[in-house]
Formats: sequence, structure tokens, C-alpha cells
Amino acid sequence: MKVDVPFGRVNRLLGPGPAVLLTSHHKDRDNVMPAAWVTPLSKDPPLVGVAIHPQRFTHGLVWNGEQFAINVPGRPLMEAVAKLGTASGRDVEDKLAWAGLTTVEASEIDAPLIAECLAWIECHVVNAVEVGDHTFFVGQVVAAQAEEEAFGETWLLQEEELRPLHHLGGKNYGVMQEVLSAK
Repeated sequence: MKVDVPFGRVNRLLGPGPAVLLTSHHKDRDNVMPAAWVTPLSKDPPLVGVAIHPQRFTHGLVWNGEQFAINVPGRPLMEAVAKLGTASGRDVEDKLAWAGLTTVEASEIDAPLIAECLAWIECHVVNAVEVGDHTFFVGQVVAAQAEEEAFGETWLLQEEELRPLHHLGGKNYGVMQEVLSAK
């Protein structure tokens, strides 16, 4: 039996991709926000996109700073990811410290990276397009790294704490269980 999916939940049919923690920087301010609407766009040049609502504090930092980092958290960071989604950088001066996260310096951008994550993608904004009620920021990848124990050619999924966290919607998260290979 089929059930109707409300239009406001259609995005959940296309997920879950990994939940990410998007870090940004402009002038003297760093911020972080959880994001699930992130996608690869091109291999050559390497481009990724992220949709951010204009009312989000991070939107202004990405727009003005013209850069962002995608930090891919694993299962151990689920509570921190959920907590970060409950507060705005307008209200919390240092959301990274507030959530108990450690930052490290990025190699190519000013936005910080989150040390506890499994992978990091540093980007310069090359385009921003208004799409419905969000701005879709296109970032050119200028650096990317991953924990060797977690990622090879793909996610390895050998240990639960080294599996990327996926947002299912609301307060629900999941992790992939195993690698399957088609013939």
C-alpha cells in the first residue's frame, strides 16, 4: 500500500546522505551548523553544493567569507550534531566550544575544521544561486582529507565509530552497516 508523502518531507526520500557540520568564517567570527542538504556536483573541477536558508547565521558568513568547510562526523558525534541544530551562532558566541568540539586549522581556508570528524572538505564559494527558500552555494574543493581507518576508495564501514552519521529527519540518525559489491 502506498502512502502520500507531504511535500515538506520529500527531501527525506532522497536522503540520507551524510549529515555534515558546515564550518564558516568571516572577519573575526567562526561558526558551525549541521547540514544535510549537501551534494557533489562535479569531478573536474571538483565542486560540491550546500543549501542554506538565508535566515541562518551561517548563510551570512558563507556569503561574505566566500568559503566553507564540510566536516563529516561519525556516530560518536550524534549528540553534538543534534545539539548544534538547536542554537544559532547569533545567540551562542562559540558554538564549537559550546558543543564540546575541538577545532584545527584548515590548510587552504580560514574556516576551522573539527578535529573529531572523519573527513574534511575545504571549499571556496564559486557561485550562489537562490533556489526556492534557500541559497545553493557551489564550492570548489581546494583540499580534502579523511581518516585512513574510515575511508579508502569509499567509506570502509569496519567499525561503528568510524562510520559517517546520516540524518534521517528530526531527531533521527543512522549509520550504514556494511559494504555491498554488485557483480
